[in-house]
Amino acid sequence: MSPNPLTLAALATTAVPGLDVVGATEDGSDEHRSVIAARLADGSTVQMLLPRSVAALSSATAHAAALGALTLATRSRLPFEVPSLLGTTPAGKSTLFVLTRLAGAPLRLADISPARLGLATSVGRAIAAIHELPTSVAADAGLPHESAQSLRARLLDTFDRAAATGVVPAALLQRWESALGDDQLWQFKPTLVHGDLQAPAFRVDGSEVVGLDLWHALSIGDPARDLAFLLGSNQFGSVDEAFDAHAAARGIGDRQVRQRAMLHAELEIAKWLLHGVDRDDASIVEDAKGMLAGLVARVDADPDAAIAPQHPETMDLTGVQAYLGESNPSAEIPDHAAGAVENPVAHHDGDAPVTDGDDASSGASADR
Repeated sequence: MSPNPLTLAALATTAVPGLDVVGATEDGSDEHRSVIAARLADGSTVQMLLPRSVAALSSATAHAAALGALTLATRSRLPFEVPSLLGTTPAGKSTLFVLTRLAGAPLRLADISPARLGLATSVGRAIAAIHELPTSVAADAGLPHESAQSLRARLLDTFDRAAATGVVPAALLQRWESALGDDQLWQFKPTLVHGDLQAPAFRVDGSEVVGLDLWHALSIGDPARDLAFLLGSNQFGSVDEAFDAHAAARGIGDRQVRQRAMLHAELEIAKWLLHGVDRDDASIVEDAKGMLAGLVARVDADPDAAIAPQHPETMDLTGVQAYLGESNPSAEIPDHAAGAVENPVAHHDGDAPVTDGDDASSGASADR
């Protein structure tokens, strides 16, 4: 049974002396944690979080450490608010965390659609802002640092374990093995990453991201991991918009970021399968098998869903001139078109979802 909100409010005064709570209400509690919004006498609102499992307590502790790493100077570079830890206090076998409460409403993946004009762009820019922060934010705080090759090795281990279960379709095993074995896919520069980005971490007001929560996996790693949740949407145009906004905001060429994001999203299903196997939970295993079957159907039906790295097509001198409409073969070639020129024809590179709806992006969340 979840503790009474007023009981937690009274306990919170131990964590933050002088906290003058005048009202409290539920604020998204679940089986793993009690979450309370407390209204203060000065009109502001704080959030009280009481983990109710070992995993939830570990996540909340990591979240608090990450918030400490996000200094005021770092936060000033972000286009959204980040919660601040106000205090903690023991609560039986757990710990009560008191934090500032973000404005806005939690994002649903379905919100990223043409019906919310501009929201996809705001989401893409918000993710890019994280990736543009200096990696010293995590390094100075002793947070995890994963190189491209260590990430690849970890995902190879997930692949091997999933293959050993004997239930992953051969088409997917071949698809994942090919991607994991292609060196080009893993030529990226690690950045600061949120690390476990899902739609509910965003707080939105209208079509703007105004806050970002759930920083427990803050680290240095693959920026594609933060984009993977978007591929659970069936709003393909809006997914494209978010990826384009992310790329434009960063201004850094990472041709394979979408392919790696797709691989991350698909291997989350493999992780969910392994979670079920490790727990000997037949219901989870069957759920994962259904998701894998849906994934096979999707990639079979969508020729644009390939994970293979994109190789830019090239034109020779005559081809460039023909494309530019030059009738004189000796006409001067612009500097940006000299030599090998990337084909300007746009490629629709894998915007189909892993599965439809929010569940695809959260299939292997920490609490599951």
